[in-house]
Amino acid sequence: MGFETAIKKSKKLVLSMAIAGAAFAFAPMATAHAADGFYVSGTSIKDANDQKFVMRGINVAHAWYRNYTRQSIEAIAKTGANTVRIVCADGDLYDRTSQQELQQIVDWCRQNKLVAIVEAHDATGKDELKPLQDAADYWISMKDFLNKNRKYVVLNIANEWYGSWNGKAWADGYKQVIPKIRRAGIKNMLMVDSAGWGQYPDSIKNYGRSVYESDPDRNTVFSIHMYEYAGANAQTVRNNIDNSLGTGVPVVIGEFGGQHTNGDVDEDTIMSYCNQKNVGYLAWSWKGNNSDLAFLDMTNDWNGNSLTTFGNRVINGQDGIRKTSKQCSVFGNGQSGSQGGQSGSQGESRNNYVSLFWGKSQASNWGQAVSVKTTRNGGSFDAGQVTRGGKFYVEYYGRTGHLELDLQSWSGASEWAKVSPTKLGNINGRRYAEFSYDECVKAFGTSDFANKLDCVNVSAQNESLIVYSVCYIK
Repeated sequence: MGFETAIKKSKKLVLSMAIAGAAFAFAPMATAHAADGFYVSGTSIKDANDQKFVMRGINVAHAWYRNYTRQSIEAIAKTGANTVRIVCADGDLYDRTSQQELQQIVDWCRQNKLVAIVEAHDATGKDELKPLQDAADYWISMKDFLNKNRKYVVLNIANEWYGSWNGKAWADGYKQVIPKIRRAGIKNMLMVDSAGWGQYPDSIKNYGRSVYESDPDRNTVFSIHMYEYAGANAQTVRNNIDNSLGTGVPVVIGEFGGQHTNGDVDEDTIMSYCNQKNVGYLAWSWKGNNSDLAFLDMTNDWNGNSLTTFGNRVINGQDGIRKTSKQCSVFGNGQSGSQGGQSGSQGESRNNYVSLFWGKSQASNWGQAVSVKTTRNGGSFDAGQVTRGGKFYVEYYGRTGHLELDLQSWSGASEWAKVSPTKLGNINGRRYAEFSYDECVKAFGTSDFANKLDCVNVSAQNESLIVYSVCYIK
């Protein structure tokens, strides 16, 4: 995907979606284990600690919005994402991304415990070999940076090179540049977008294995960009993923949206099937799309305080980032990085984080900014997760102490329990409040939250309040 004024002219072809009833039989695959970088293990990606890593992330438009890159990375970290894909440029079409810029970006990612995928965007949609060669030459010039950071960086050689739907020509091009990149000494895991502006996954199905085997390190993965063709409906999504995995090589959904120029996209199936198959996905994109593609923006502001419908779906919805993302083990013990409404800077495990609300909600004096019903009453929060040693966490804007946590019951406990905060503080320019399990039991009158708790409210007191996140940390 690109922000260019000239939008992709995707060919109106129908993907050949033969269901992979008979899988190709391949000899066992040798893994390209490099102890200090990502590597292929069957159809899985493993990190430098030999742990499986499934990408859950968002694309960032660095090449066009350099002044917002750090802001975007820090905001994306708050969503619980574990990966960002960074739009870079080799200088053919856009201003060249310098090695200094690349290192700064990766430093920001590491500070926020995000894996970085770097890609050169200048060859987007082109069929000529030269733009792909130029991208390869650009990355070769960045060899020292790449190798030094290969524990944290995946190299996506060229965004959507080969716009035509011709799998053989696409494969022939990559079979020239991949060995060239390896001969130059680059050791990072490589990522290759499919042909047809990334929307022709049959190129992977039919020729992907030969592209993979052209890599002397056997450390290349494939990427599908799912818009109105590759992600048109549930059957198409499933077939494309299954057919690509049928090559015996990992696949990632490197871009996807909720709709596109020529039709709808089945983002629900993309996310659910990726979750089922342990396939990574990266939504396009945080912010900055042209006006005619503004529906692809995930947020209305660079800080992520005002999510779009699509952004909210990807981040907070079923099979979304908050519910399925696991931090890469290279950052240590699965601990989250930035605050993100997750007490991340305080060392809480993201796996123990249960989201009740994320976004922006305001209440005037004595009103409720957030009200979340429990699952026993048709809501989204399983109150059985309120267990000893845990705490509710609220991130908000307002005067210190001018909020309250109310546990509501119409099932036999205290009807309107007001919980006192056990900790108040400031982080990321906002305030936060914590409410311990013991204080909740004390106010609620029972520890039987699973059967007695019906609604969790965050309310303003005598001044207005803006709430950004509510969670329970077990």
